[in-house]
Amino acid sequence: MNYFAHLHIAYETKTSWAGNLLGDFPVTVSELPPDLHRGWQLHQKVDVMVDEHEASVAYRSVERRGRRRFAGIVQDIVMDYWLIQYWSCFSLMSLDDFCQAAVAGLAKDANRCPNRLREMIHSLQQDNWLSELGTEQGVSNAIHSIMRRWRHGAYLQPFLDELPEVIQQGEAVFLALYPELLEYVGEETKKS
Repeated sequence: MNYFAHLHIAYETKTSWAGNLLGDFPVTVSELPPDLHRGWQLHQKVDVMVDEHEASVAYRSVERRGRRRFAGIVQDIVMDYWLIQYWSCFSLMSLDDFCQAAVAGLAKDANRCPNRLREMIHSLQQDNWLSELGTEQGVSNAIHSIMRRWRHGAYLQPFLDELPEVIQQGEAVFLALYPELLEYVGEETKKS
């Protein structure tokens, strides 16, 4: 799952918006305040559950021109796309209201976040692009963003070359995985 799904999970579990994104940013875990630490822990558990889910394993094993070992990165972004497509199945709140609430929640903790996450929050405050993750262009933009920051980014180009197909292949994965993920995070949240 990528940013949007982690924000949805934060909302559903009433855990920190920023904490649920911190798993994608470098942090000193031992220095996190309890609320951010709880969100960070939930992010880690979500990533493990998603990576081990049979639907994810199948998605990563599809023959592709790109390196299969990088398919999980693209899968996370594609899962956000499908969550937005199926939004009304998973939330009674409108997509626009959720996106506004997510940015407001992130903004409250911006000063406690690492620089890169703080910059992303500022970007969202200027132009709330969360719902754009539910468009092909939004998926492309997210992949390009990773490609610019990551030394192995060029390996993601083949996924962009076949983006409509890559997105379509993710629909069944999302539908198999996301309802189970929401049940899982509900149970994990009860434990803490």
